[in-house]
Amino acid sequence: MRVTFLPNQTVHEGKVGENLLHLISAAGIVIDGSCKGLGRCGCCRVQIIGGDAGEPDAAERKMFSAKELAEGWRLACRITVNDHLRVLLPQLANADQRKKNLLFIPDDFQDDGRCGGLGAAFDIGTTTVVAMVWQMDNGRLVDIEAATNPQSVYGADVISRINFCGEKRENLYIMQSKVVDCCNDMLKMMAERSRFSLTEVREAVVVGNTTMSHLFLAASPQTLAESPFTPAFYGCQRRLARELGLCIYPDAEITVLPNIAGHVGSDIVAGLLTSRLLWRQSLNLFIDMGTNGELVLADGQEAWACSTAAGPAFEGAAIYHGMRAAEGAIEGVALEQDDIVLQVIGGGKPRGICGSGLIDGMAALITSGLVEKNGRLALPSAAAAKGIPETLIKRLETRNQMPVFVLWQGENGQEVVITQKDIREVQLGKGAIASGIQILLERAGKKLSDLDKLYVAGAFGNYIKKESAVAIGLLPPVPLEHIVSLGNSAGAGAAMALLSRMERERIMQEIATIQHVELAQTEGFQDKFMGAMAF
Repeated sequence: MRVTFLPNQTVHEGKVGENLLHLISAAGIVIDGSCKGLGRCGCCRVQIIGGDAGEPDAAERKMFSAKELAEGWRLACRITVNDHLRVLLPQLANADQRKKNLLFIPDDFQDDGRCGGLGAAFDIGTTTVVAMVWQMDNGRLVDIEAATNPQSVYGADVISRINFCGEKRENLYIMQSKVVDCCNDMLKMMAERSRFSLTEVREAVVVGNTTMSHLFLAASPQTLAESPFTPAFYGCQRRLARELGLCIYPDAEITVLPNIAGHVGSDIVAGLLTSRLLWRQSLNLFIDMGTNGELVLADGQEAWACSTAAGPAFEGAAIYHGMRAAEGAIEGVALEQDDIVLQVIGGGKPRGICGSGLIDGMAALITSGLVEKNGRLALPSAAAAKGIPETLIKRLETRNQMPVFVLWQGENGQEVVITQKDIREVQLGKGAIASGIQILLERAGKKLSDLDKLYVAGAFGNYIKKESAVAIGLLPPVPLEHIVSLGNSAGAGAAMALLSRMERERIMQEIATIQHVELAQTEGFQDKFMGAMAF
Protein backbone atom coordinates (compact mmCIF):
# COMPACT_ATOMS: atom_id res chain seq x y z
CA MET A 1 0.00 0.00 0.00
CA ARG A 2 1.52 3.30 -1.13
CA VAL A 3 1.03 6.75 0.38
CA THR A 4 2.33 9.80 -1.49
CA PHE A 5 2.94 12.93 0.58
CA LEU A 6 2.74 16.28 -1.19
CA PRO A 7 4.09 18.80 -2.03
CA ASN A 8 7.49 17.02 -1.80
CA GLN A 9 6.27 13.85 -3.56
CA THR A 10 7.59 11.63 -0.74
CA VAL A 11 6.38 8.06 -1.26
CA HIS A 12 6.11 5.62 1.63
CA GLU A 13 5.07 1.98 1.59
CA GLY A 14 2.92 0.95 4.51
CA LYS A 15 0.70 -1.89 5.66
CA VAL A 16 -3.07 -2.01 5.41
CA GLY A 17 -4.62 -0.90 8.69
CA GLU A 18 -1.81 1.43 9.77
CA ASN A 19 -2.56 4.83 11.25
CA LEU A 20 -1.78 7.71 8.88
CA LEU A 21 -0.09 9.83 11.56
CA HIS A 22 2.29 6.96 12.34
CA LEU A 23 2.95 6.46 8.61
CA ILE A 24 3.86 10.12 8.25
CA SER A 25 6.36 9.77 11.10
CA ALA A 26 7.73 6.52 9.66
CA ALA A 27 8.32 8.35 6.37
CA GLY A 28 10.64 10.73 8.22
CA ILE A 29 8.22 13.66 7.96
CA VAL A 30 7.67 15.75 11.08
CA ILE A 31 4.09 16.70 11.82
CA ASP A 32 2.52 17.85 15.06
CA GLY A 33 0.58 15.23 17.00
CA SER A 34 -0.10 17.30 20.07
CA CYS A 35 -2.97 15.31 21.60
CA LYS A 36 -1.34 11.92 20.95
CA GLY A 37 -3.98 10.79 18.48
CA LEU A 38 -7.12 11.69 20.43
CA GLY A 39 -8.43 14.02 17.71
CA ARG A 40 -8.63 17.03 20.01
CA CYS A 41 -5.86 19.45 19.02
CA GLY A 42 -6.30 19.61 15.23
CA CYS A 43 -2.55 19.99 14.70
CA CYS A 44 -2.26 17.00 12.35
CA ARG A 45 -4.65 18.41 9.72
CA VAL A 46 -4.04 17.02 6.26
CA GLN A 47 -5.92 17.14 2.97
CA ILE A 48 -6.71 13.88 1.20
CA ILE A 49 -6.53 14.63 -2.52
CA GLY A 50 -6.48 11.07 -3.86
CA GLY A 51 -7.67 7.68 -2.65
CA ASP A 52 -10.27 6.56 -0.13
CA ALA A 53 -9.50 7.53 3.49
CA GLY A 54 -12.80 6.21 4.82
CA GLU A 55 -15.52 8.15 6.58
CA PRO A 56 -14.63 10.89 9.10
CA ASP A 57 -15.30 9.99 12.72
CA ALA A 58 -17.04 12.05 15.40
CA ALA A 59 -13.86 13.90 16.38
CA GLU A 60 -13.30 15.01 12.77
CA ARG A 61 -16.93 16.05 12.29
CA LYS A 62 -16.57 18.22 15.36
CA MET A 63 -13.27 19.69 14.13
CA PHE A 64 -14.24 20.47 10.51
CA SER A 65 -17.18 22.05 8.76
CA ALA A 66 -19.14 20.00 6.19
CA LYS A 67 -17.47 22.02 3.44
CA GLU A 68 -13.97 21.30 4.78
CA LEU A 69 -14.75 17.58 5.02
CA ALA A 70 -16.04 17.64 1.44
CA GLU A 71 -12.72 19.20 0.37
CA GLY A 72 -10.84 16.30 1.96
CA TRP A 73 -9.62 17.92 5.18
CA ARG A 74 -9.06 15.27 7.83
CA LEU A 75 -7.06 14.51 10.98
CA ALA A 76 -4.15 12.17 10.24
CA CYS A 77 -4.40 10.61 13.68
CA ARG A 78 -7.97 9.44 12.99
CA ILE A 79 -7.36 7.80 9.60
CA THR A 80 -6.77 4.08 9.20
CA VAL A 81 -5.12 3.57 5.83
CA ASN A 82 -6.71 0.86 3.70
CA ASP A 83 -6.05 2.27 0.25
CA HIS A 84 -3.36 4.07 -1.77
CA LEU A 85 -3.54 7.74 -0.76
CA ARG A 86 -2.25 11.11 -1.94
CA VAL A 87 -1.95 13.41 1.08
CA LEU A 88 -1.18 17.13 1.13
CA LEU A 89 0.73 18.11 4.29
CA PRO A 90 0.93 21.58 5.87
CA GLN A 91 4.29 23.33 5.62
CA LEU A 92 5.98 23.79 9.01
CA ALA A 93 9.59 24.45 7.99
CA ASN A 94 9.90 28.13 8.76
CA ALA A 95 8.41 27.60 12.22
CA ASP A 96 11.79 26.10 13.12
CA GLN A 97 13.96 28.44 11.07
CA ARG A 98 12.65 31.54 12.89
CA LYS A 99 14.28 30.21 16.07
CA LYS A 100 17.70 30.23 14.39
CA ASN A 101 17.58 34.03 14.37
CA LEU A 102 17.08 34.35 18.12
CA LEU A 103 20.58 33.52 19.40
CA PHE A 104 21.93 36.43 21.46
CA ILE A 105 25.21 35.96 23.37
CA PRO A 106 25.73 38.53 26.18
CA ASP A 107 28.20 41.33 25.39
CA ASP A 108 30.30 40.53 28.47
CA PHE A 109 30.85 36.88 27.52
CA GLN A 110 34.42 35.75 26.85
CA ASP A 111 35.29 32.29 25.60
CA ASP A 112 38.27 30.38 27.00
CA GLY A 113 40.08 30.42 23.67
CA ARG A 114 40.87 26.74 23.87
CA CYS A 115 42.78 25.56 20.82
CA GLY A 116 41.74 23.21 18.10
CA GLY A 117 38.68 21.64 16.65
CA LEU A 118 34.98 22.27 16.63
CA GLY A 119 32.29 21.96 19.30
CA ALA A 120 28.54 21.45 19.10
CA ALA A 121 25.78 22.86 21.28
CA PHE A 122 22.21 21.52 21.30
CA ASP A 123 19.04 23.05 22.68
CA ILE A 124 16.52 20.20 22.77
CA GLY A 125 13.13 21.82 23.14
CA THR A 126 9.81 20.02 23.40
CA THR A 127 8.79 21.60 20.09
CA THR A 128 12.04 22.61 18.35
CA VAL A 129 15.61 21.29 18.43
CA VAL A 130 18.43 23.76 17.66
CA ALA A 131 21.96 22.63 16.80
CA MET A 132 25.05 24.87 16.58
CA VAL A 133 28.64 24.20 15.60
CA TRP A 134 31.33 26.52 16.99
CA GLN A 135 35.04 27.05 16.35
CA MET A 136 36.55 26.32 19.76
CA ASP A 137 39.73 28.42 19.48
CA ASN A 138 38.04 31.73 18.64
CA GLY A 139 34.37 31.31 19.60
CA ARG A 140 33.13 31.77 16.02
CA LEU A 141 29.72 30.35 15.10
CA VAL A 142 30.32 28.04 12.13
CA ASP A 143 26.70 27.11 11.44
CA ILE A 144 23.28 26.76 13.06
CA GLU A 145 20.28 24.62 12.19
CA ALA A 146 16.84 23.98 13.67
CA ALA A 147 14.22 21.26 13.23
CA THR A 148 10.90 20.21 14.69
CA ASN A 149 11.39 17.72 17.51
CA PRO A 150 10.26 14.44 15.87
CA GLN A 151 9.02 13.16 19.24
CA SER A 152 6.03 15.50 18.76
CA VAL A 153 4.16 12.74 16.94
CA TYR A 154 3.73 11.16 20.40
CA GLY A 155 2.30 14.35 21.93
CA ALA A 156 3.05 18.07 22.21
CA ASP A 157 3.58 18.05 25.98
CA VAL A 158 6.09 16.22 28.15
CA ILE A 159 3.44 14.24 30.08
CA SER A 160 2.18 12.63 26.85
CA ARG A 161 5.73 11.58 25.99
CA ILE A 162 6.39 10.27 29.50
CA ASN A 163 3.18 8.23 29.30
CA PHE A 164 4.25 6.82 25.92
CA CYS A 165 7.57 5.72 27.44
CA GLY A 166 5.66 4.01 30.24
CA GLU A 167 3.57 1.88 27.89
CA LYS A 168 6.47 -0.47 27.14
CA ARG A 169 10.22 -0.42 27.75
CA GLU A 170 11.32 -0.11 24.11
CA ASN A 171 9.36 3.13 23.72
CA LEU A 172 12.03 4.96 25.74
CA TYR A 173 14.63 3.97 23.14
CA ILE A 174 12.29 4.98 20.31
CA MET A 175 12.11 8.45 21.85
CA GLN A 176 15.88 8.61 22.29
CA SER A 177 16.56 7.52 18.71
CA LYS A 178 14.08 10.10 17.41
CA VAL A 179 15.94 13.01 18.97
CA VAL A 180 19.46 11.65 18.36
CA ASP A 181 18.60 11.05 14.68
CA CYS A 182 17.28 14.61 14.52
CA CYS A 183 20.57 15.95 15.93
CA ASN A 184 22.56 13.81 13.48
CA ASP A 185 20.51 14.99 10.51
CA MET A 186 21.21 18.61 11.42
CA LEU A 187 24.92 17.92 11.98
CA LYS A 188 25.21 16.28 8.56
CA MET A 189 23.35 19.15 6.92
CA MET A 190 25.67 21.71 8.51
CA ALA A 191 28.80 19.68 7.69
CA GLU A 192 27.87 19.57 4.02
CA ARG A 193 26.84 23.22 3.90
CA SER A 194 29.80 24.64 5.83
CA ARG A 195 32.37 22.10 4.60
CA PHE A 196 33.69 20.57 7.79
CA SER A 197 34.22 16.98 8.79
CA LEU A 198 31.99 15.54 11.50
CA THR A 199 35.05 13.99 13.17
CA GLU A 200 36.36 17.54 13.77
CA VAL A 201 33.58 18.00 16.34
CA ARG A 202 35.38 16.97 19.54
CA GLU A 203 32.99 18.18 22.26
CA ALA A 204 29.29 18.93 22.77
CA VAL A 205 26.99 20.50 25.35
CA VAL A 206 23.28 19.64 25.52
CA VAL A 207 20.45 21.42 27.33
CA GLY A 208 16.72 20.79 27.49
CA ASN A 209 13.85 20.64 29.92
CA THR A 210 14.13 17.80 32.41
CA THR A 211 12.06 15.38 30.35
CA MET A 212 13.98 16.11 27.14
CA SER A 213 17.30 15.58 28.94
CA HIS A 214 16.08 12.24 30.27
CA LEU A 215 14.89 11.11 26.85
CA PHE A 216 18.16 12.17 25.19
CA LEU A 217 20.07 9.97 27.66
CA ALA A 218 17.46 7.15 27.62
CA ALA A 219 16.96 7.67 31.35
CA SER A 220 13.46 6.69 32.43
CA PRO A 221 11.32 9.83 32.95
CA GLN A 222 8.51 8.03 34.79
CA THR A 223 9.16 9.68 38.17
CA LEU A 224 8.72 13.11 36.52
CA ALA A 225 5.00 12.43 36.13
CA GLU A 226 4.45 11.38 39.75
CA SER A 227 4.68 13.48 42.92
CA PRO A 228 7.25 14.50 44.17
CA PHE A 229 8.49 14.65 40.51
CA THR A 230 12.03 13.54 41.28
CA PRO A 231 14.42 13.43 38.29
CA ALA A 232 16.70 10.45 37.72
CA PHE A 233 19.71 12.80 37.95
CA TYR A 234 20.57 16.34 39.06
CA GLY A 235 24.25 16.99 38.35
CA CYS A 236 26.08 17.21 35.02
CA GLN A 237 25.84 14.05 32.94
CA ARG A 238 28.76 13.09 30.71
CA ARG A 239 28.75 10.49 27.94
CA LEU A 240 30.83 9.71 24.87
CA ALA A 241 29.38 10.41 21.43
CA ARG A 242 29.58 6.73 20.45
CA GLU A 243 27.55 5.76 23.54
CA LEU A 244 24.68 7.99 22.45
CA GLY A 245 24.95 7.42 18.71
CA LEU A 246 25.94 10.96 17.78
CA CYS A 247 27.75 11.05 14.44
CA ILE A 248 30.74 13.16 15.55
CA TYR A 249 34.21 12.12 16.80
CA PRO A 250 33.39 8.83 18.60
CA ASP A 251 35.23 9.74 21.82
CA ALA A 252 33.90 13.31 21.95
CA GLU A 253 32.63 14.15 25.46
CA ILE A 254 28.94 15.06 25.57
CA THR A 255 27.94 17.15 28.60
CA VAL A 256 24.28 17.48 29.57
CA LEU A 257 23.94 20.44 31.93
CA PRO A 258 22.24 19.74 35.29
CA ASN A 259 18.58 20.05 36.26
CA ILE A 260 17.33 22.27 39.06
CA ALA A 261 14.21 20.20 39.85
CA GLY A 262 11.74 17.75 38.32
CA HIS A 263 10.31 20.30 35.92
CA VAL A 264 13.02 22.96 35.96
CA GLY A 265 15.68 21.67 33.63
CA SER A 266 19.04 22.47 32.10
CA ASP A 267 17.42 24.78 29.54
CA ILE A 268 16.63 27.10 32.46
CA VAL A 269 20.18 26.71 33.79
CA ALA A 270 21.39 27.84 30.36
CA GLY A 271 18.91 30.73 30.45
CA LEU A 272 20.25 31.88 33.82
CA LEU A 273 23.73 31.87 32.32
CA THR A 274 22.55 34.01 29.39
CA SER A 275 20.54 36.46 31.51
CA ARG A 276 23.21 36.73 34.28
CA LEU A 277 20.22 36.64 36.62
CA LEU A 278 22.01 35.10 39.62
CA TRP A 279 24.76 37.74 39.61
CA ARG A 280 22.59 40.86 39.38
CA GLN A 281 22.35 42.84 42.62
CA SER A 282 18.66 43.78 42.25
CA LEU A 283 15.37 41.87 42.16
CA ASN A 284 14.88 40.30 38.73
CA LEU A 285 12.56 37.67 37.30
CA PHE A 286 13.30 35.13 34.53
CA ILE A 287 10.35 33.58 32.66
CA ASP A 288 10.45 30.87 30.01
CA MET A 289 6.94 30.54 28.61
CA GLY A 290 5.94 27.43 26.71
CA THR A 291 3.88 24.30 27.30
CA ASN A 292 5.56 24.29 30.70
CA GLY A 293 6.36 27.71 32.16
CA GLU A 294 9.47 28.03 34.31
CA LEU A 295 10.15 31.00 36.60
CA VAL A 296 13.26 32.03 38.55
CA LEU A 297 13.32 35.03 40.90
CA ALA A 298 16.67 36.30 42.23
CA ASP A 299 17.73 39.30 44.34
CA GLY A 300 21.52 38.98 44.26
CA GLN A 301 21.59 36.99 47.50
CA GLU A 302 18.96 34.26 47.11
CA ALA A 303 17.04 32.69 44.25
CA TRP A 304 13.73 30.81 43.98
CA ALA A 305 12.47 28.68 41.08
CA CYS A 306 9.20 27.00 40.14
CA SER A 307 7.45 25.45 37.17
CA THR A 308 3.86 25.90 36.08
CA ALA A 309 1.70 23.80 33.78
CA ALA A 310 0.90 26.61 31.35
CA GLY A 311 -0.50 24.21 28.73
CA PRO A 312 0.14 24.10 24.98
CA ALA A 313 -1.95 27.15 23.97
CA PHE A 314 1.08 29.44 23.72
CA GLU A 315 2.55 27.03 21.14
CA GLY A 316 -0.67 27.14 19.09
CA ALA A 317 -1.79 23.68 20.24
CA ALA A 318 -5.18 22.88 21.85
CA ILE A 319 -6.50 25.93 19.95
CA TYR A 320 -9.34 25.47 17.42
CA HIS A 321 -7.42 27.03 14.52
CA GLY A 322 -4.05 26.94 16.27
CA MET A 323 -0.78 26.22 14.50
CA ARG A 324 2.92 26.86 14.93
CA ALA A 325 4.52 30.09 13.78
CA ALA A 326 4.80 28.99 10.15
CA GLU A 327 3.70 30.48 6.84
CA GLY A 328 0.01 31.32 6.95
CA ALA A 329 -0.14 31.78 10.73
CA ILE A 330 -1.72 34.94 12.08
CA GLU A 331 1.05 36.31 14.29
CA GLY A 332 -0.36 39.79 14.98
CA VAL A 333 -3.84 41.19 15.64
CA ALA A 334 -4.58 44.90 16.12
CA LEU A 335 -7.64 47.09 16.60
CA GLU A 336 -7.62 49.91 14.06
CA GLN A 337 -10.55 52.20 13.22
CA ASP A 338 -13.03 49.95 15.04
CA ASP A 339 -12.03 46.82 13.15
CA ILE A 340 -9.46 44.02 13.14
CA VAL A 341 -6.18 44.20 11.22
CA LEU A 342 -4.13 41.01 10.86
CA GLN A 343 -0.43 40.31 10.40
CA VAL A 344 0.18 36.97 8.66
CA ILE A 345 3.53 35.19 8.39
CA GLY A 346 4.45 35.16 4.70
CA GLY A 347 1.85 37.82 3.87
CA GLY A 348 -0.65 35.43 2.22
CA LYS A 349 -4.04 34.13 3.31
CA PRO A 350 -4.31 32.94 6.91
CA ARG A 351 -4.31 29.20 7.64
CA GLY A 352 -4.51 29.46 11.42
CA ILE A 353 -3.22 31.39 14.42
CA CYS A 354 0.00 30.95 16.42
CA GLY A 355 0.73 31.87 20.04
CA SER A 356 1.72 35.51 19.52
CA GLY A 357 -1.36 36.12 17.35
CA LEU A 358 -3.56 34.50 19.97
CA ILE A 359 -2.24 36.80 22.71
CA ASP A 360 -2.76 39.84 20.45
CA GLY A 361 -6.26 38.65 19.60
CA MET A 362 -7.13 38.22 23.26
CA ALA A 363 -5.82 41.71 24.05
CA ALA A 364 -8.00 43.13 21.25
CA LEU A 365 -11.10 41.30 22.53
CA ILE A 366 -10.52 42.50 26.09
CA THR A 367 -9.74 46.09 25.07
CA SER A 368 -12.86 46.29 22.88
CA GLY A 369 -15.07 44.93 25.67
CA LEU A 370 -16.01 41.78 23.78
CA VAL A 371 -14.56 39.55 26.52
CA GLU A 372 -15.64 39.99 30.14
CA LYS A 373 -13.25 39.78 33.10
CA ASN A 374 -14.44 36.22 33.70
CA GLY A 375 -13.43 35.28 30.14
CA ARG A 376 -16.92 35.05 28.69
CA LEU A 377 -17.27 36.10 25.04
CA ALA A 378 -20.13 38.60 24.72
CA LEU A 379 -23.32 37.82 22.83
CA PRO A 380 -24.16 40.22 19.97
CA SER A 381 -27.06 41.78 21.92
CA ALA A 382 -24.87 42.45 24.98
CA ALA A 383 -22.11 43.87 22.79
CA ALA A 384 -24.59 46.23 21.12
CA ALA A 385 -25.85 47.40 24.52
CA LYS A 386 -22.25 48.29 25.44
CA GLY A 387 -21.92 50.44 22.33
CA ILE A 388 -19.32 48.21 20.70
CA PRO A 389 -18.94 49.05 16.98
CA GLU A 390 -21.02 47.02 14.52
CA THR A 391 -17.85 46.11 12.59
CA LEU A 392 -16.80 44.02 15.59
CA ILE A 393 -20.25 42.73 16.57
CA LYS A 394 -20.76 41.18 13.12
CA ARG A 395 -17.70 38.99 13.80
CA LEU A 396 -19.51 37.28 16.71
CA GLU A 397 -20.92 33.97 15.45
CA THR A 398 -21.54 30.39 16.56
CA ARG A 399 -19.73 27.23 15.44
CA ASN A 400 -20.78 23.78 16.67
CA GLN A 401 -22.94 25.48 19.32
CA MET A 402 -19.91 27.41 20.60
CA PRO A 403 -19.55 31.24 20.52
CA VAL A 404 -16.67 32.36 18.31
CA PHE A 405 -15.06 35.59 17.14
CA VAL A 406 -14.22 35.49 13.43
CA LEU A 407 -10.77 36.92 12.76
CA TRP A 408 -10.78 36.15 9.05
CA GLN A 409 -13.17 34.70 6.52
CA GLY A 410 -12.25 33.75 2.95
CA GLU A 411 -14.38 33.77 -0.15
CA ASN A 412 -14.77 29.99 -0.21
CA GLY A 413 -15.79 29.53 3.41
CA GLN A 414 -12.30 29.24 4.91
CA GLU A 415 -11.97 31.03 8.22
CA VAL A 416 -9.87 31.52 11.33
CA VAL A 417 -11.74 32.05 14.59
CA ILE A 418 -11.10 32.41 18.31
CA THR A 419 -13.54 30.22 20.23
CA GLN A 420 -14.81 30.39 23.78
CA LYS A 421 -12.76 27.26 24.50
CA ASP A 422 -9.63 28.99 23.14
CA ILE A 423 -10.21 31.83 25.57
CA ARG A 424 -10.43 29.33 28.44
CA GLU A 425 -7.12 27.76 27.34
CA VAL A 426 -5.45 31.18 27.45
CA GLN A 427 -6.94 31.81 30.89
CA LEU A 428 -5.49 28.54 32.20
CA GLY A 429 -2.04 29.33 30.79
CA LYS A 430 -1.83 32.89 31.96
CA GLY A 431 -3.34 32.00 35.34
CA ALA A 432 -0.58 29.43 35.87
CA ILE A 433 2.18 31.92 35.05
CA ALA A 434 0.66 34.81 37.04
CA SER A 435 0.02 32.73 40.17
CA GLY A 436 3.57 31.37 40.02
CA ILE A 437 4.94 34.91 39.97
CA GLN A 438 2.80 35.85 42.98
CA ILE A 439 4.01 32.91 45.03
CA LEU A 440 7.70 33.47 44.23
CA LEU A 441 7.41 37.13 45.24
CA GLU A 442 5.71 36.12 48.50
CA ARG A 443 8.39 33.52 49.19
CA ALA A 444 11.06 36.18 48.70
CA GLY A 445 9.18 38.68 50.86
CA LYS A 446 9.05 41.13 47.96
CA LYS A 447 6.43 43.15 46.08
CA LEU A 448 5.92 43.56 42.36
CA SER A 449 7.02 47.18 42.68
CA ASP A 450 10.44 45.92 43.89
CA LEU A 451 11.07 44.22 40.54
CA ASP A 452 13.86 45.72 38.45
CA LYS A 453 13.79 43.72 35.22
CA LEU A 454 11.67 40.91 33.80
CA TYR A 455 13.60 38.65 31.40
CA VAL A 456 11.43 36.69 28.95
CA ALA A 457 13.03 33.70 27.22
CA GLY A 458 12.11 31.60 24.21
CA ALA A 459 10.76 32.19 20.73
CA PHE A 460 7.23 32.81 22.00
CA GLY A 461 8.54 35.38 24.49
CA ASN A 462 10.46 37.09 21.71
CA TYR A 463 7.57 37.46 19.27
CA ILE A 464 4.68 38.41 21.57
CA LYS A 465 3.91 42.11 21.92
CA LYS A 466 4.77 43.18 25.45
CA GLU A 467 1.73 45.45 25.68
CA SER A 468 -0.62 42.59 24.69
CA ALA A 469 0.93 40.21 27.23
CA VAL A 470 0.51 42.83 29.97
CA ALA A 471 -3.03 43.70 28.82
CA ILE A 472 -4.29 40.14 29.33
CA GLY A 473 -2.32 39.61 32.56
CA LEU A 474 0.13 37.07 31.14
CA LEU A 475 2.96 39.37 32.23
CA PRO A 476 2.68 41.56 35.33
CA PRO A 477 1.89 45.29 34.98
CA VAL A 478 5.46 46.61 34.92
CA PRO A 479 6.80 49.39 32.65
CA LEU A 480 7.32 47.93 29.18
CA GLU A 481 10.93 49.11 29.09
CA HIS A 482 11.61 46.81 32.07
CA ILE A 483 10.64 43.72 30.04
CA VAL A 484 13.67 42.26 28.23
CA SER A 485 13.35 39.59 25.50
CA LEU A 486 16.23 37.10 25.61
CA GLY A 487 15.45 35.13 22.46
CA ASN A 488 16.74 31.55 22.54
CA SER A 489 18.45 31.87 25.91
CA ALA A 490 18.74 28.08 26.25
CA GLY A 491 20.70 27.79 23.00
CA ALA A 492 22.87 30.79 23.88
CA GLY A 493 23.60 29.37 27.34
CA ALA A 494 24.48 25.97 25.88
CA ALA A 495 26.97 27.68 23.56
CA MET A 496 28.46 29.67 26.45
CA ALA A 497 28.90 26.49 28.52
CA LEU A 498 30.58 24.85 25.52
CA LEU A 499 33.01 27.69 24.84
CA SER A 500 33.91 28.53 28.44
CA ARG A 501 34.61 25.98 31.19
CA MET A 502 34.77 28.89 33.63
CA GLU A 503 31.18 29.89 32.80
CA ARG A 504 30.10 26.26 33.05
CA GLU A 505 31.64 25.78 36.49
CA ARG A 506 30.34 29.13 37.68
CA ILE A 507 26.70 28.36 36.89
CA MET A 508 26.94 24.84 38.33
CA GLN A 509 28.12 26.25 41.66
CA GLU A 510 25.36 28.86 41.76
CA ILE A 511 22.39 26.67 40.91
CA ALA A 512 23.03 24.52 43.97
CA THR A 513 21.75 27.43 46.07
CA ILE A 514 18.44 27.89 44.19
CA GLN A 515 15.39 27.11 46.32
CA HIS A 516 12.78 25.12 44.41
CA VAL A 517 9.16 25.97 45.22
CA GLU A 518 6.56 23.27 44.57
CA LEU A 519 3.48 25.35 43.68
CA ALA A 520 0.89 22.60 44.11
CA GLN A 521 2.03 22.11 47.72
CA THR A 522 2.07 25.82 48.51
CA GLU A 523 -0.76 27.04 50.72
CA GLY A 524 -3.16 29.28 48.82
CA PHE A 525 -1.92 28.29 45.37
CA GLN A 526 -5.31 27.12 44.10
CA ASP A 527 -6.99 30.36 45.20
CA LYS A 528 -4.26 32.44 43.56
CA PHE A 529 -4.52 30.38 40.39
CA MET A 530 -8.29 30.82 40.15
CA GLY A 531 -7.97 34.54 40.83
CA ALA A 532 -5.22 34.94 38.22
CA MET A 533 -7.45 33.47 35.51
CA ALA A 534 -9.56 36.64 35.46
CA PHE A 535 -8.76 39.26 32.84
